[in-house]
Amino acid sequence: MYKGSLTTIEDLSNGQVEDILDLAQEIDGNRDAFHGLASRHLMASLFLEPSTRTRGSFEAAMKRLGGDTVTVADPKSSSMEKGESLADTIRVWSGYSDLIVLRHPWEGAARLAAQYSDVPVINAGDGSHEHPTQTLLDLYTLRKELGTLTGRKIVLCGDLLNGRTIHSLIYALLRFSADIIYAPGEGLELPDHVLHKIEAEYNRPLQRVRHPGLEALYGGDTDESGAEVDAIYMTPSQPHSLTLIDSIQMEIEIDKEESFAFYVTRKQVEREGTAGDGPGKRYPRMDAKVLKETGFSKAVIMHPLPRVDELSPAIDSDPRSKYFEQARNGVPVRMALIALMLGLKPWKHGPEGGGQARGELPVPKTRGIVWLNQNCISRIEPLNATAEFTFFDRPGERFVCCYCERETFPAFYAYPYGEVYHPIEERPSRPMDPSRGTFFFDEASARASNFRPSKKMADGVQGNV
Repeated sequence: MYKGSLTTIEDLSNGQVEDILDLAQEIDGNRDAFHGLASRHLMASLFLEPSTRTRGSFEAAMKRLGGDTVTVADPKSSSMEKGESLADTIRVWSGYSDLIVLRHPWEGAARLAAQYSDVPVINAGDGSHEHPTQTLLDLYTLRKELGTLTGRKIVLCGDLLNGRTIHSLIYALLRFSADIIYAPGEGLELPDHVLHKIEAEYNRPLQRVRHPGLEALYGGDTDESGAEVDAIYMTPSQPHSLTLIDSIQMEIEIDKEESFAFYVTRKQVEREGTAGDGPGKRYPRMDAKVLKETGFSKAVIMHPLPRVDELSPAIDSDPRSKYFEQARNGVPVRMALIALMLGLKPWKHGPEGGGQARGELPVPKTRGIVWLNQNCISRIEPLNATAEFTFFDRPGERFVCCYCERETFPAFYAYPYGEVYHPIEERPSRPMDPSRGTFFFDEASARASNFRPSKKMADGVQGNV
């Protein structure tokens, strides 16, 4: 875990995830046996963004373990309204409690909290970054309903661009060898940084596919060629190239009697105004007609809630609908997580470790990287969250913020013992290794650092005068 905290699903190894799910199953079978386990322990519930289920289930989990909670649910009634930094808020609250659960609108806020806290921090959602505990209860529900995740197909529907539940869930499903089919709303496809992470860290091929039943999710709409709805399909085999997505066409099959899951999400209208419906916008919706037309008798329908109009109340009584049970599962799963993180129950796979090996290169000397994500904690609290980046050399050379995990691409580079900076397009054919001290800049930062443009750049500028 990152400093003993859970800030992203990748803080947990596969074994640790299984520890949590196994203990949750044990709690689910005999909840009363765990009452009093957390007596004399206090959880700080800092929900600085609206929440109903996550906050409620965390507080219910702590109380069912015999512990107590103290809650801040309105930032306007806290010292943050007076200008107090998140770092100072966390310093103070870690002195009051044994565990902090944080929901925050800023991406990377949970990582900053873990840096400044003296007690474990659990990320209950940070902007559109991640929501790891939602992923844990989703995995618990999927395992309970499907028996296993390995080789099972999961259809992710809706706002894949802004849905933090989706991003965390994808990384976990890939690690447990599930097959993923994407059915996004128009213009709400997975963001590039998630696609690049999938390619660089998981070696999973992406292909454009069609399925004869998925068009029902969009009301029977088809694309301009009259073809069926496209989705991106991922299977655990050889590496691939993202450039092939639009050129490869294939068809997948889901047997009518096959056990698989539809995971439906709402439009995240509160995030950057990107999720609104517009003329011609298509958005997948699940209702009785879709279930009848698809004919999937063993499908499991899930939703992290709240729902709007993408999931019809008419199917609430359908035995395939599991979203309210999914929400209920949040209590035993969070009880298990609290018990393990407070050391009240032992980790069978050890308290340390991490998830997917990333294969990254450190960036010890980096100047002037232009960082455009205005909602990243490193932009909002730069004195407390110094911008840190990880360098990846595939599927293209890029830097990934260690807080929000968004990408940025350098425009210029220079060597540490030289005086000249060059356009990134002139980089050597071999991959660059920032660990050897290469500097990366925007142009203003390069000049401010007393580097001068390369001769080719200077000649080009003079030729254009």
